[in-house]
Amino acid sequence: MSEQSEHDFEDRLAQVLRRTGDGFRPDGPHLVAAGAARGRRRQRRQLALVAAAAAAVVAAGGLTAAALPPGGGAAAGPAAERSGWPSGAAADGPSLVSVLAERLPAGVRVLRSAGDRSGVAGLRVAHETAELTLDDGHGASLVTVLVSDAGGRQVKSGCPLSNSSNEACEVRPGPDGGSLTVGAMDPDPGPRGTGTAAFTGPDGLRVVLSAYSFADQEHQDRTRPTPVLTPDQLAALAADPVWATFRSGLSPDDASATDAFGPDGPPVRLSELLPSGLRVASASEWVGGQRLTAAQDGHELVLTVRAQRADRAARDWFAAAPAGADGVRVRATAAREVPGSQGATESAVDVLRPDGVRVRVTAVNPAGAGSPDAGKPPLLSAEQLRGIALDPRWAAPGGGAQ
Repeated sequence: MSEQSEHDFEDRLAQVLRRTGDGFRPDGPHLVAAGAARGRRRQRRQLALVAAAAAAVVAAGGLTAAALPPGGGAAAGPAAERSGWPSGAAADGPSLVSVLAERLPAGVRVLRSAGDRSGVAGLRVAHETAELTLDDGHGASLVTVLVSDAGGRQVKSGCPLSNSSNEACEVRPGPDGGSLTVGAMDPDPGPRGTGTAAFTGPDGLRVVLSAYSFADQEHQDRTRPTPVLTPDQLAALAADPVWATFRSGLSPDDASATDAFGPDGPPVRLSELLPSGLRVASASEWVGGQRLTAAQDGHELVLTVRAQRADRAARDWFAAAPAGADGVRVRATAAREVPGSQGATESAVDVLRPDGVRVRVTAVNPAGAGSPDAGKPPLLSAEQLRGIALDPRWAAPGGGAQ
C-alpha cells in the first residue's frame, strides 16, 4: 500500500467518476487494495484508477478455487439447521461472463473469470459486472465489463474518458442512435496499456468494456505491451445488442448514494460468516449487497450476498419450494459450470424468509483454462452458503416486506 491515504484515493476516484458521468461508484476498497506501493507500481495504480473510473468496474478479482475438505468449518450458526433442503434449482438469467466469453476472438483462452448472475423474479441490481483474464498466446490480459441502466438520469458521454494526459479518445455514432466513446491510455510513453469503450443507448442502457495490459487488479504487473483486445474490438463488443438482455435485472436507482446494506447500516459483515481458515483478500459493500474474495491454502473464491424485499414475482417463484418449519423457502444450485468460462463453476442459494426478505448467496470458483482447479466446486459448499443466507441479521434496504 502506498503512503497515499484511502480518503485521498477515494476523493480522486470520485472526481474522475464525475468526469465520466457514469453514475455508479466502483468497488473502492478493492481498488485501494489493488494499488501498488512505489515507483512504476504507483504509475500502474494510477492507470487502474483512470481506467476503472472510466469503466466503473472493479468487481471481485479473477481467482482460482477448490473445494473445502470434508468437515470444513461451518459458515453460520443455528439458522443453518432450520429449513429443509431446497427443492428445485436457483434459476438465473444470462451470465455476463458467458456472454463476453462467447464473443471473444478465436484462439483466446479464458484463464479465470468472475461476474454477477443476479437471478430472476425481481432481484434487481444497479449494475452487473464481470472480469475475465484472457490469453491469446502473447501474455495474460484483464478485461472488464459493466452493464447499467441510467434510466431517466442524464449520463455524460464523450471525451475525455479520464484525466490522463496520455489518452487518445474519440466519439463514434453507435447503433440505434446511441453513442460510443472509445479511448486508450497509459501513464508511460509507448504502447497503450488500457483500452476502453463505453456505449450509451438512447434508452439509458450503458455498457463499458475495458482491457488492460496486466492480468489482475490486485498486482497490476504488466504482462504484455498492449491489451488482448484492441479499442476497435472493445467498441464492437460494447455496441452488441446482446447486452439489452440484462435490462430486466437492472434498476435505474443510483446505488452510490449510500453504503448502508440495511436501513440502519450494515447489520452483518459477510466476512464474519466465513469458516475459520479463510483469509479475506478484498471486500466491498453497496446498497443491498456485499462481495468479498477469500483464499485458503492457495485456493480462492468470489462470494456475493444480496438482500431485497421480495416482490410478487419472487414470491410466486419461491412457491415451488416447500416452506420449512420456520416458514423459510430455499432454492439452490451447486457447482454448476459457467458456460464459456473454460473452467469456472458457481453455486447459488436463494432464500425467502417469512418476513418477505429475499437473500441470495453466490460462490464462484473463477478458475479457467490451464488451472488445476478448473471445473472443481467453489471453495464453500452449498450447505455452507445456505448457512450464510439464513443468518437472521440480513436486512433489505428500506425495511420490511412489500
